[in-house]
Amino acid sequence: MIRTFLSGLLVGAADIVPGISGGTVAFIIGIYEELLASIASFSFSLLFRGEIRQFIKQARWKFLSLFVLGLAFSIITLAKVFQYFLHEPTLRPLLYSAFMGLVVGSSIFCARLLSGYKVNTFLYMAAGALCAYLLTGTDLTPAGGTGYDVNALWVVVCGIMAISAMLLPGISGSYILNIVGMYGPILAALVAFVDGLRAGYWDWPAFKVVASMVFGVALGALFFARVVRYLLATYREATLAVLVGFMVGALRAVWPFWSYCYDADLHRIQVIDPILPEFASISFILSCLFFAAGIASVFFVEKLARRTQPA
Repeated sequence: MIRTFLSGLLVGAADIVPGISGGTVAFIIGIYEELLASIASFSFSLLFRGEIRQFIKQARWKFLSLFVLGLAFSIITLAKVFQYFLHEPTLRPLLYSAFMGLVVGSSIFCARLLSGYKVNTFLYMAAGALCAYLLTGTDLTPAGGTGYDVNALWVVVCGIMAISAMLLPGISGSYILNIVGMYGPILAALVAFVDGLRAGYWDWPAFKVVASMVFGVALGALFFARVVRYLLATYREATLAVLVGFMVGALRAVWPFWSYCYDADLHRIQVIDPILPEFASISFILSCLFFAAGIASVFFVEKLARRTQPA
């Protein structure tokens, strides 16, 4: 039970970072197959036939409840920290440098899972990279919007996309939200809702965003868990190759260095355009260190997981 809760904590910490996939962390610590099987244990065919008892009996409630509890605790605890980093011009480049390091580390980890490198493997990688590169070049790419007055239906769609990515060992759900420009707004809504509860009031606009996100995540998980199990069982090499390419192609979504302006209405910074850093500056040197730490943390978690897994 403790291991399941702690696994949820680790996956939750990864999910809130647009760099390392929660699915990758679950894969590394050895609970990935159990997580997919637990989600897939919810049989809607039984529910539709009215066999409620069998539906409840078949679902793996114990594992999922402890895992989700750890996941939610981790996300709620870290949300305010990341919210603060995102709106500090001196800290934001460091945060995104770490994100970029996590993406690179995750792509290396997933590339090592491939059994070999054939012509088809490189073609799948190229297809994934091209798709991600084109996607991150659209108007959906984040221009710094951090308010949470967004369409609820679009948030549900984003939740479906995010959990679909998270369930694949390679792509971060938060990374997808970052690509489509919704990472800041959803994070802001979560922080505002939790702060409101602590202050004794109910922030309905923030709740609408959080509830829509949770609904989208639940809906996507129940459907996509089965899809992921099928893809990895039937087309494992092709799936992993596409994932590696996708991560490499979308690296510019976590570029650390941007020009900024201050939004007086929102009382926070807005990013404008990507820029090149001053290579001799302390900020660039620190960013390089955070980038290296991001890469190292992926392999540290992998090594730690190997030691703790039973023989």
